Amino acid sequence: PMIFACALGNAVLAQLLLVAGVSWPAASSTAGGTLATVHLLTIGWITLLMLGALFQFVPVLASQKLWSRHLSLGALLLIELGLAGMVGGFFLIGTPFGLLLSAGGAGVVAGIMAGILDVAVPLARKHPLPLSGRFVIAGLALLLLTVSLGLSFALAFTVPAFIGMLGGMLGSILARGIEYHVLAGIGGWFTLTAIGVSYELLPMFMLAPHERGAWGVSVLWLGSAGFVLALAVGLAVPGPLSLPLFAAEQLGRTCIGIAVLLYLIDVVRMYRDRRRRRIELHNRAAIGAFVSLAIALVVAIASSVVHDLGRSAPTLIFLLIFGWLGGLGLAQLYKIVPFLAWLSHFGPRLGTGPVPRVQDLVNEQAAAYMFVAYFAAVAIASGAAFAGFPMLVRAAVALTLTATVLLAREYWRAWQGYYARRKPPLQSMSLSQKQKEADRDHAQATHA
Repeated sequence: PMIFACALGNAVLAQLLLVAGVSWPAASSTAGGTLATVHLLTIGWITLLMLGALFQFVPVLASQKLWSRHLSLGALLLIELGLAGMVGGFFLIGTPFGLLLSAGGAGVVAGIMAGILDVAVPLARKHPLPLSGRFVIAGLALLLLTVSLGLSFALAFTVPAFIGMLGGMLGSILARGIEYHVLAGIGGWFTLTAIGVSYELLPMFMLAPHERGAWGVSVLWLGSAGFVLALAVGLAVPGPLSLPLFAAEQLGRTCIGIAVLLYLIDVVRMYRDRRRRRIELHNRAAIGAFVSLAIALVVAIASSVVHDLGRSAPTLIFLLIFGWLGGLGLAQLYKIVPFLAWLSHFGPRLGTGPVPRVQDLVNEQAAAYMFVAYFAAVAIASGAAFAGFPMLVRAAVALTLTATVLLAREYWRAWQGYYARRKPPLQSMSLSQKQKEADRDHAQATHA
């Protein structure tokens, strides 16, 4: 819960910078405020959120404990302190204090490596590794590449002699590596890991078939091979790409697109084949995230066909960071936090007296409007970014900010048992209904 709280705090701060005009679209895309906002969203919000989720679910995937509980706390502290240095460094580039960027980047890399070690060790010990675990391993490898590139950029910005010291090859990578930094981070680490975690969570809470068969394996291998091919060609070859290498890179990107398409089809299959006919709010809200990913895929394909990726880049960032990843994160937190609260506060009391259900810890009717407002604002901001209406973008982000803060309050209320205290638990149910609901919650808690 501490990691999730820090991640939400970073998301709120990033959106405040956008609304206040410190960042794009009021400032240039290379301004210090814009770069600070981007890294608050990518490192402070999405990366911390995913690491927090992995710290909870890797023990389920691997049937083993994390390598060290102390490492997860150390990872959080290093990432938060390093991110603070990076944010300060972005605003102070060009001054002697700009070295904060490199120092903070080193702290973030150290924290992420601690987090990777904590979850990779139990996954490596699991044989055979479940499909979700293989997605996580692929995502962690791309995370390592992403932060290594990022630290190289930070050193190049603040210590120009760094490029000359390490040779011309690094210089050529840095000159064109930002595109691949984004591809490895948003495309690889974020998306592959989100797919892996969703393959564990969606079947668990919708009572859908857990084994994904050829669909899931195809998504894994096509996506992984696509990232390896596109990144290897793009980063290993200095200068402009020859026609065969350009074709190879495009083949890698095509494989990634096909993998995302197959995943979205598989998600539809999970919703269709579920045994729980009335799905809970967090899985209904997740539909908005999957729709955002589908629209982003269409926009990316269309932009590649007309060779106008630059114009659609802000739209893609909004759809992927706010819609797909941020939306999926907010939706799943609406189940994860109450589930952890029930497991921590009420599970031990099972059998000694009445206990609330997990659903008694939330107010789905109120939160549904928050999710509608959030995804509607993402759609407005994405369209406004493409059309070039900066004030409308900021107004839409103000709405996503409001929805995020209200949802954070709902998570806090769930953790504190606010709604459970306002109504007697299971009062209106028959004895058999009470036992059935309690047994279901206990079974899910035992699995997790």
